[in-house]
Amino acid sequence: MPDITGDMTTGEVTTRWPSTKEVFSKHFGTGCFTCPAFGGEPISMACTMHSTDVNMFVSELKEAANRDIAAGTAK
Repeated sequence: MPDITGDMTTGEVTTRWPSTKEVFSKHFGTGCFTCPAFGGEPISMACTMHSTDVNMFVSELKEAANRDIAAGTAK
């Protein structure tokens, strides 16, 4: 299981595990990728701003990251 936490930045996670972008889009919409804060803000802050449960969100990020690991696309 990938070691993703709410303290990691949105950019750290999406760069290392590209499939996690699907989770961001699902919960925050595709506009999050053009937000000036995207990339540098912690996942926990993004969840707070979007009224999203951080534990559930991180769990979904880990599932997506596992798909990248299985496919060999994780960086």
